[in-house]
Formats: sequence, structure tokens, C-alpha cells
Amino acid sequence: MQRLSALLVAGVLLLSACGGGDDVAADTTVAPTTTTAPTTTQPPATTTTAAPTTTLATTTTVSPTTTTAAPGGIVAGEDPDVDAIVLAYSIAFDSESDFATKSAYIDDPAGLEETVDAYLAVGDSFGGVSVEVAAVTVEGDAAEVSYDLLFGGNPTYPDLSGTAVLTDDGWKVPRTVFCSLMSAARVGCP
Repeated sequence: MQRLSALLVAGVLLLSACGGGDDVAADTTVAPTTTTAPTTTQPPATTTTAAPTTTLATTTTVSPTTTTAAPGGIVAGEDPDVDAIVLAYSIAFDSESDFATKSAYIDDPAGLEETVDAYLAVGDSFGGVSVEVAAVTVEGDAAEVSYDLLFGGNPTYPDLSGTAVLTDDGWKVPRTVFCSLMSAARVGCP
């Protein structure tokens, strides 16, 4: 029996050394734990393909404009006769000057009052009428004039030709030239 007692004491000691005691159940099984290290996966390599690009030409439309530079090489102040002819054409054919103003620049303006009034009304319907003198050739008391007629600031009838005459009162647009343009504007002359 001594032997049995010794075995019992050894068993108790063994149980106490292993952490056994009253609070641990004899049938408790501890499952082994597995620790796995975190894994890093790299995303698959990606390839980006850009869509082909196309460059298109751009077309810009520019409206005609009136410039302050002297057209046709005419330089204001260079020749007083040319300056006087440019002024006569500008005022005689613009759609803003009244008869009293125009008559000083038209040779033989008598009876043109109604014509000028009708021309002013036509000019309003076109956004204004003006003249841009391109060239003047003076020969004695006469001059050849090349000009553009503008409606609303845009050249509508380019490269028109006319004349100017030197009178005792200065350079003027002849009545025939003035009336020719008035007829084209459908206002006629008497």
C-alpha cells in the first residue's frame, strides 16, 4: 500500500506541477493554435492604353473691318489736293451728312435735296453707307478716283471709279458722278 500511496502522491504532485487543480476540468482539450504571418499580395501589373488623339485644324472667319490706316497707300497730310478729294468723296457719299453739308462737296448741287434725303433713308436701312478712297491720280484740274463703297462698314462694291474736279471753291464730286451712284442706290437725281 505504500506503493499505492506513493503513486497517488506522485500523481497529485504531477497534476499540480502541470497547472492542474480544481479549476481545470480533466476532459479539457486545448486545440493547437496556428499563427499565420500576414501576407502581402501585390496587385497584378496594369497596362494603360491611351486612346489615339487626333488634332483637327481650326478655321477662323474674320469679318471685314475698316481700318484707320490709309487705304491704297494714301497718306493723310502728304498731298493737300488728295486730302481734299478724299474729304469730298467721303462726305458726298456717306449716309450721315445732310444736304447742307454735302452741297459744299458736289459740283452743281441745285435741286438734290430730296435725293439726299432719300439716300440718307437708304443708308439707314443698310447700317450706314460710306466710301473708302483707295487711289487718287491728279492731273491739273481733274482727278481720277478709285474707291470702295461700304455698307455697314463692310466693302460691298469695291474698285469703283469716279472723278473729281477743281473749282474756285476747291475739289468737288461732279454732279454726274454723284447722280450715277444715287441711281445705283435707287434714289435717282432730277
